Amino acid sequence: MVEKIGLLVDSASDVPTEIKDQANVEVVPLVVVANGQEYLDRVTIQPQEVYQLIEEGNIPKTASATLGMVSQHIEKLRHRGYRKIIAITISSGLSVTNQGFKQACDDTDGMKVTVIDSKSIGIGSGLIAAYAEDLINANYDYPEIIERVQRSVLKSHVYFYISTLKYLKIGGRIGKVAGMVGSVLNIKPVISCNSDGIYYPIAKARSEKKAISKLLNLAVGAAHTSDHFRIAVAQGNDKKILAQVLNELRNNFPNHQIYTGDVSPALGVHTGPGLIGIAVQTN
Repeated sequence: MVEKIGLLVDSASDVPTEIKDQANVEVVPLVVVANGQEYLDRVTIQPQEVYQLIEEGNIPKTASATLGMVSQHIEKLRHRGYRKIIAITISSGLSVTNQGFKQACDDTDGMKVTVIDSKSIGIGSGLIAAYAEDLINANYDYPEIIERVQRSVLKSHVYFYISTLKYLKIGGRIGKVAGMVGSVLNIKPVISCNSDGIYYPIAKARSEKKAISKLLNLAVGAAHTSDHFRIAVAQGNDKKILAQVLNELRNNFPNHQIYTGDVSPALGVHTGPGLIGIAVQTN
């Protein structure tokens, strides 16, 4: 008999639409706070609305999902007959979301829930979830899926470029990129997550064009380290750069599916407009 295994993710793990629309997947929305009101990430507020608020000088704040919200989505999976769940979150080095998932999952009677720290964010975390879903659909058993996903976390990468570090600084999410703020040389960094899941500058360039070139080279190089990889590109209010980067990736991987998407509102708050990110998940 095939096991029924559910997949639980947070909304800042930008899971490709093709994955999150599957019947065994539940997405727990993070909270975006603006104008004294709380909004649910991608439910009651969309990316474009966040960029509009930023443009007006009204920068929102974010909060993790409450334990009650996480439990609510676990219950939705329970009602659909799932008794085993794999939960994947954005990096514990960047958010308390992972900790919140673990606390909520400790209170699930009669269910087995394993929480995995992706050590990544956005589309990087989303591709780890996509890999887990593929393993579930291929009918691997629960312990082996967990082992394979945890192994993939150590091998996978996310790279992104943003036009300004201003919003990372305001939101307190700047990590090891902090030393580059206010650089008189106006250096453009390509940012990644280190083994602790914390932002750091992996490459530097003197112009946006060169930064995007380095971003592409890093992603293509990472993909070539494995015969089995998934690749995705995500944008934050800059579809022109998305088209350019996607075209380059398709030239490099003409026979490969390349997932595309936009950055969640909760991440958009911290990165601001003008982000382009590439994730490479390797088995």
